[in-house]
Amino acid sequence: VRFGMSTNTDDEEGQVIRKSYLRPNDEQILKALKKFTGHIEQYPPIFSAVKIGGERAYALARKKEVFNLSPRPLYVENLFMVERLDRDHVKLEMVCGKGGYVRSIARDLGETLHCYGHVKRLHRTWCGPFDYKHCIDLATVENLAHSPELEKYIFPIEKGLAGLPEITCTIESVPKLRNGNPAPVIAKEIVDDSSCWVSFENEPIAIGEYRAGYLHPSRVFLPA
Repeated sequence: VRFGMSTNTDDEEGQVIRKSYLRPNDEQILKALKKFTGHIEQYPPIFSAVKIGGERAYALARKKEVFNLSPRPLYVENLFMVERLDRDHVKLEMVCGKGGYVRSIARDLGETLHCYGHVKRLHRTWCGPFDYKHCIDLATVENLAHSPELEKYIFPIEKGLAGLPEITCTIESVPKLRNGNPAPVIAKEIVDDSSCWVSFENEPIAIGEYRAGYLHPSRVFLPA
């Protein structure tokens, strides 16, 4: 996080809109971070993909239209200071649930400390079953596109579903599920309203909510 200025995008790529000569000390930073842990609410950046009346907020912001964003709930498990790099910069580490905006954390931290702030650099170290050790850069993807070599970097869908329980179905349910319709499934020890994924002969079919013997799909997987 860079202290001393806020930008219209809440990161370094935006235009500086406010400045301050105030800078917090380490004790003030540590105290302020406590405000951003646990169940919190945050306003998304105006340059975000949130939809306003069917249009993305960033599109409205680029047209310099005035609009309001509603706060959104976020669970922050951990947020701590890794290193105070210098007077203007602090390195933080955060573990949070889905839907969070790190740019909003930086912006609001700067507001709390009365010095303004924005994201200088952001590095996502893991998400679900994946971490940065599995990553390849976009240039590599472009260079290997449409070649067999790219296949060795692609994980099966099942790896991304590791956090959800798996249930199965019969062949009769497959077309219904793939068309987004509820269908009977075979489930053991799954309670109603649980999120899970369903497979047929080890092939992922859909993700959804289990209720009374049926899976109600929210996402479907089409055959390759």
